[in-house]
Amino acid sequence: MEGPTHIEELALNGLTIRIYLTLEVAPPLLLLPSGENDFALYESLAKKFWLENFTVFLFPPEGEWEDLRIGFEKLKNFLKDRGRLLSFWVWGEGKGTLWALKLAHNFSTDIAGLVLDSLRPEDKTEAAEYLKSLRKPHLMLHPQLDSTFPFTEAERMFILSPAHAKKLLLMPGMQRGETIVKGGDLYIQTITEFINPRVGRWARERKTHH
Repeated sequence: MEGPTHIEELALNGLTIRIYLTLEVAPPLLLLPSGENDFALYESLAKKFWLENFTVFLFPPEGEWEDLRIGFEKLKNFLKDRGRLLSFWVWGEGKGTLWALKLAHNFSTDIAGLVLDSLRPEDKTEAAEYLKSLRKPHLMLHPQLDSTFPFTEAERMFILSPAHAKKLLLMPGMQRGETIVKGGDLYIQTITEFINPRVGRWARERKTHH
């Protein structure tokens, strides 16, 4: 696998953010993992999105919402000082789905769209309130075999949003925490193909990741 041009680590508000930089200007994708899997899996995910020509910002799963909020504010200022005003796509998994929704609510002008993987039952009430006002493009993914949050519940959550550009996908045969591992290349391709037209990029030859 070809590696990123380089990886930077940026410490902001106690959070160490890994930044995967591209040779040319590319859509920024912020990753908010749940920590349900080993961190090496999220590093691999970040590199695969880099191969799809995204500038990737990988946040650690540790910390609370307030840490993330302040860290994101400082990241914006850090990039602004370097002449880069970015509109982020945000991928969230597990607890990261709620945080992605909160970022879209609190930083509306800075967030272009969301990818929400595996909403948590304990976040249902709060997430529902954010979804009711969410007009950003968003892709929602949900594991078929998640007994704690059945797919029918995910469908009810999905219809709350007034957004026009939105999509809900069932991840067949998967439990919570398995979507990245078992989804494989198709997982990356599905997300990339949802985002690309919305950042002015169109279909191209698919890449094979190893």
